[in-house]
Amino acid sequence: MDYQHGGGACRDAVVVRIYWAQQLLAAEASDVVRSRLLSAVADLHNLAGWTSFDSGQVGAAYHHFDRALEFARHDEDLTNNIVYRRGRVHLHHGAPGDALAYFQRGAFAPLASSIMFANEAWAYARQSRSDEAVRALGKAKDSFASADLAHVPDWARFHDETDLTAMAGVVHTELGDTRNAIPALASAIEGFGPAMARSWTFCLISLATCHFLDGDVDEGRTIGLQAMGAAEGLRSERVWDRMRPMVRAAASHGVSLR
Repeated sequence: MDYQHGGGACRDAVVVRIYWAQQLLAAEASDVVRSRLLSAVADLHNLAGWTSFDSGQVGAAYHHFDRALEFARHDEDLTNNIVYRRGRVHLHHGAPGDALAYFQRGAFAPLASSIMFANEAWAYARQSRSDEAVRALGKAKDSFASADLAHVPDWARFHDETDLTAMAGVVHTELGDTRNAIPALASAIEGFGPAMARSWTFCLISLATCHFLDGDVDEGRTIGLQAMGAAEGLRSERVWDRMRPMVRAAASHGVSLR
């Protein structure tokens, strides 16, 4: 629901489930069952944090991620996911340095490392540190190539070849490198299915921005309007936040997308 319709479509349902699930922590259980239960409650808080972030509720997002980290101390895979998501909140809200501190906390499995390196690259790009961004992106690709894709943790399943290509496109867009950004974004747009509607929309936004940066105004306007239309079908404040650079790029050419 989150990937397809946005965090606003399911956040309330997640929060309600947290209330009931946490009551189970008072029950008697074997160590094995308690460990699984703690992971389940941590994952609910993790999803509540992510959907809160997507809904524009930053304070609630931090609260739920903090709770998730408390409950997931025994679960390395889940901790990696929480740390990654918390870093994304900082990145989205203009604190790439803080985001880097989370992305660089360490993830040892190749697929998790690929996720962290790709997001490091994005944070470096936000700081206009192009050499470091490109280097981190290369590490992300190398780690992905060495990952065992037959045994993927649930939390990392989103990070497939299409997602990595999309990240490369976004990083190059941030760097103003439209020559490398455009083909990557176009490939990702083809690869994302309906279940990943939000990611598909993000790529449309970046692709339209690239065309405006290149002065290809007609193509930028066509794709920009497509992105706006896709955003209307999502309950995601984050999508509208990501629209702003595209709208500014369009306005610099006298184009209104409203």
